[in-house]
Amino acid sequence: MNTTGYRVTYTILAVALLAIIGGSILFIPAGDPEQLPEAVERYSPHDGDIAINPVKVLIDVQPYYEVRFVIDGTPIPESDVDAIIAIGRYQFEPGEGKVIERWTPGEHTVVATWIGGTAGTDAGTLVWTFRLQ
Repeated sequence: MNTTGYRVTYTILAVALLAIIGGSILFIPAGDPEQLPEAVERYSPHDGDIAINPVKVLIDVQPYYEVRFVIDGTPIPESDVDAIIAIGRYQFEPGEGKVIERWTPGEHTVVATWIGGTAGTDAGTLVWTFRLQ
């Protein structure tokens, strides 16, 4: 191959590399932080997470708010939820004698509904899914 052939080959490779880098910058999500409702401080596992057992479903809301969980269509009784109402932390972990005794591999959907605020006027719902390996 002569000098011109090498130059053409290297130019094509350089253009392809720049196209890959440019496409990555344009099409990969920017990673903007998730916008949560005002009542919610954090939750876990996050939407779309891939988790490994043991997993606790957790949500932190404003102090003295009440939270109810429905996981995979099953309402979780208050007695199965560990709650610290004064700081607004609610968590559920499957266990013997609970409505969900163990996690199964696959996707799980959590619906957390809260009510609180002045005279119970602040209400809302947060829905997320996670996958268990």
